[in-house]
Amino acid sequence: SKPNHWDGMLEVVGVTGVVHLGQIQSGLRSAMRIAQGGHIKIHLNCETPVQVDGEPWVQSAGDVVVLKSALKATMLKKLKGKMKRRNTEPFMVQGPGSGPQLVLPPESDISNHNNAF
Repeated sequence: SKPNHWDGMLEVVGVTGVVHLGQIQSGLRSAMRIAQGGHIKIHLNCETPVQVDGEPWVQSAGDVVVLKSALKATMLKKLKGKMKRRNTEPFMVQGPGSGPQLVLPPESDISNHNNAF
């Protein structure tokens, strides 16, 4: 089936080399589709360069197993409208009869733990 971001499936594709990768990036060619699945096991006979989500490495020979549970990710969603910014920067104040104290603004989420250090 045609891949999409929400199908819970992993797309395994191959490239022949750096030139092929450049052609894919420029839209001249596409990658070679190898597999699509929710639970994938790949057996590598020798060390093979791989890339997952933009992270490249050399995978040693052996079996690589991708479980369906590994394909689920929590995504952040952009809020509509403008987000209210709170002042969470600490500031220094002179305490009565003592030296300077570091104080968090009262609206800070962590200010209720300890207001002054």
